[in-house]
Amino acid sequence: MGKYLIANFVTEITPKYDKLRSLLMPFEYIGSRKTDIKLSVSNEQIRSLREKMVSGSSLAQAEELLCSNVFGKTVIKYNALLIHSSALVYDGKAYLFSAESGVGKSTHTRLWKQAFGDAVNIINDDKPVVRVQNNLCTAYGTPFDGGSNIAKNQSAPLKAIIFIERGEDNSIRRATQKEIIKNLYLATTYHIDKENTFTMLENFELLIKHCEFYILKCNTDISAAYTAFNTLIND
Repeated sequence: MGKYLIANFVTEITPKYDKLRSLLMPFEYIGSRKTDIKLSVSNEQIRSLREKMVSGSSLAQAEELLCSNVFGKTVIKYNALLIHSSALVYDGKAYLFSAESGVGKSTHTRLWKQAFGDAVNIINDDKPVVRVQNNLCTAYGTPFDGGSNIAKNQSAPLKAIIFIERGEDNSIRRATQKEIIKNLYLATTYHIDKENTFTMLENFELLIKHCEFYILKCNTDISAAYTAFNTLIND
């Protein structure tokens, strides 16, 4: 079983397929810290999940998804959330763009890359982790890439989480608390079970206290990146 440092958790995993093994390589840990998380999934669990996935999905893809789900559930007790989003870093600060599948979170962060070039670093395009420690929020890349091939072992202080909605025109505003809770739930709900629900809600409260939240209505034109940028960076 190999050791990996994921979101600053020393995590033990034994990958069964090359896909996850390759994604884990940048996260390899050789230090002396004690293990925080032991993550184990069975062949039966992998096969069962694959049967529920889109036709043509591989066992390797099922293993990655299953491991990410188990990891996401496990870190809840450590004041951490695995959030379905695309995480970029600009000027040393992280911004998470979250949306329901198909709305365009990855499209939007690619627009930032197109608009601002090397000043933008996308550290994870599907499942970054946010941790709240000592009243500070930090966003971490994870090896769980959702098929995007963007899964970097990097982190940055989190400035804002932005929930994307489709729109013909571009606009951005602060999110209400009701909108924050609703959207956070949608972005993390696959990690919640009865045992973890109360702790998850406590994590939501911590995050709301120490992070900024926005609603971005946008199209897929590059002007959407400038609309978001002008508010997020200057606010």
